[in-house]
Amino acid sequence: MKYFITALLFSLLLYADGSINWQPPVVKAGAHDHGQHGGRKAKQLQVNNSNPAATTEVFYLLSTLEKKELELENGLITLPRTGVDNYHALVVNQTHENSVNSSVRYIYNYGRPSKTSPTKITHMKKSDLEIAPVLLPREHDRYTGSNTYKFEVRFQDRKLAYRPVTFYTSNGSEEILESDEGGTFEVTMPNDFKEVKPGIRANRPAEFILKTSHMHEGTTYTTTLAMPYHVNPTDYWRTQTFAVVLLILGLIIGIYMLRNVNKKKKRKA
Repeated sequence: MKYFITALLFSLLLYADGSINWQPPVVKAGAHDHGQHGGRKAKQLQVNNSNPAATTEVFYLLSTLEKKELELENGLITLPRTGVDNYHALVVNQTHENSVNSSVRYIYNYGRPSKTSPTKITHMKKSDLEIAPVLLPREHDRYTGSNTYKFEVRFQDRKLAYRPVTFYTSNGSEEILESDEGGTFEVTMPNDFKEVKPGIRANRPAEFILKTSHMHEGTTYTTTLAMPYHVNPTDYWRTQTFAVVLLILGLIIGIYMLRNVNKKKKRKA
């Protein structure tokens, strides 16, 4: 129930923000969540703030760099199975009058080897204005709290320097960032999870969004990058486990040293 309420409040926040973005659909409490990697059922994502009056383009960019056109149905998209591994990119572009809005979400799939570096898909142009990871997390890694990641802002394949970027999460964190002279910026994922349970699978991922805008020749471009991030085990149970192990080792060493001292005393006596 708490997850459902949090997801609903985040959806309302995104609606008030006005920019389009990819998010997991808000489901009723108790419904099963398959996480980032999905399960046997087809995975769905929804577009928040989709403009029905806009010209809309939705496509799925496979890790092989093949482009598959998709169609929105009531603001939802059902991801097709591709049969190849590595990162794919889900993209929506909307054009209406003097505004262009876009959103990108990178999704890791399992399957036969794609033999393509993930940097090719992040560097490939998907929209006029784009926020892209400099490096995506590796196969068995993921965005996690307390870790720092680098991103870049590009407009028509050129990096944008000193561009304000808004960062916010479904757990309530928010920060204003700015790209440097090379168009890059860093984000430290917040440790803003509550009621954390031992085990990664026991904790639902939260969502983060990076948003920026740019005016060019009378047109306003707005883009978002929306991705999940997870609890960092070293912030919680792994740190506690390590401390317990150190305590036990300390006790064992202490007992061993005490026995050696007692043996030496007995020999002298």
